[in-house]
Amino acid sequence: MKDLKTKAAAYLGSLDERAGPFVPHAAPSLPLHLRERFALFSVRVFGRSWLLAVEQDGWDAGTPTEYRQHWIQLQGASGGDNVALVLSGINANVRNRMIALGVPFVVPDTQIFLPASITLLTESSGDRASRVGKPLSPPAQALILMQVQQGGLEDLSSKELSSRLGYSRPSVSNATAELEQHDLCQTYRKGKEQLIRFVGDSRTLWDAALPLLRSPVAKTLFVNWNNPLEGAKCAGISALANRSALSEDPLPVFAVSEKNARAGLEQGLIKGCIDRYEADVELEVWRYNPSILADGSDVDPLSLYLSLRKIPDERVQAELADMMEALFL
Repeated sequence: MKDLKTKAAAYLGSLDERAGPFVPHAAPSLPLHLRERFALFSVRVFGRSWLLAVEQDGWDAGTPTEYRQHWIQLQGASGGDNVALVLSGINANVRNRMIALGVPFVVPDTQIFLPASITLLTESSGDRASRVGKPLSPPAQALILMQVQQGGLEDLSSKELSSRLGYSRPSVSNATAELEQHDLCQTYRKGKEQLIRFVGDSRTLWDAALPLLRSPVAKTLFVNWNNPLEGAKCAGISALANRSALSEDPLPVFAVSEKNARAGLEQGLIKGCIDRYEADVELEVWRYNPSILADGSDVDPLSLYLSLRKIPDERVQAELADMMEALFL
């Protein structure tokens, strides 16, 4: 929190050279859980007095609705002062929703939304647009597919989900916020941990998420290799042939993560070919690690379906339909 407070003071000072010092503010009427979560400071900035609630270390990112509830309680406890939340980071979905809800906030060096004072939103290029109406991010898609196929993610914290998925806690928190934005899950807090609950059973969740899901395949390479790359899983037509009566393509198909594909090329473990006729492997480079969801030596069936659903071959589509029907029996 001390570092966040320091960053906030420096950030506001860089925007308004008349910004005053951060003065500790006591709010005895504030509920205990909010006194533990936020440290309060009074400051004069942009010609107005503001009460800044600096989120302390160790708390998972909240949802827009949760932050709005905190903001309302902080306003009541402050006697009606202008109140803004100081947060270490929020993604584009959370930011847009908080603006729509009218919740003032400051993210040092990145974003500031103080209505009637200033609004400045500066983001990395990957987060400039809202994800609403766009495909889910790879971590969010992996999270949905894991719950639909394996279950067991209900009531887990970001730390526990991070361990299961292999993504960092910030990535998991952002993925959870993204799913909540699309009404695919709900979150609630237990102590300092934010836990997740999905909406509906596996089939309901799949049907709701499907319009937002895309093929996991980012690109396809034709390569030669002496041995399979680390984490490589049978994919594409090869994996579908393993699950059906479909004849396997003469060129086997495998999937790997982008990280492993890059390492294989850099270390000389695979060699790119001009076309499939010179290759001994068709290598799919996935947006998420196929090992996260793998079904033994094959990729998981839902990712397999997403990777093949646009292939016009009637035999492929018939076998995919049979696979999906059996999966949701």
